Amino acid sequence: MKRYLLNHNCIYNEEKNEIRNTDNAVIIKMTAMRARCLSFIIENSESGVIDKQQLTYGLWGERGQFISDANLTQLLYLIRKDLRTLGINDFFMTIPRVGIRINNNITIEKLPEERLKRRYKIWKTAIVMAFIISIISLYAVLDMIKLLSHN
Repeated sequence: MKRYLLNHNCIYNEEKNEIRNTDNAVIIKMTAMRARCLSFIIENSESGVIDKQQLTYGLWGERGQFISDANLTQLLYLIRKDLRTLGINDFFMTIPRVGIRINNNITIEKLPEERLKRRYKIWKTAIVMAFIISIISLYAVLDMIKLLSHN
């Protein structure tokens, strides 16, 4: 799962469905649908304007044709509200009857995946433990040799 640094001070974690402000440690837990919508917006932000139909299809698939504009409007409102709580105002702007686009003043930076860091820590710990066990085993063998050589 991906993580993004938004506006230099908020980390959006797709896996946890949360946004955390790094300045004041405020955390917003999002519903799965809100998180999916925010992910879709972020992933498609470079294309400029995200068409309303494209957004609806990206979130609901074929069922999107049966989703009312009010559902999408409510979803976008709740995401804006979550972001405002963290100090990110006007993350995206509505273009009437067209869609939305990310505010040019907002930065989005993809962060390295946590899983890679976790795997590295696990491997690093395993190597250190193997080294320690090897040293202990070596000392045990040397002690056995000393005992045998005295007899």
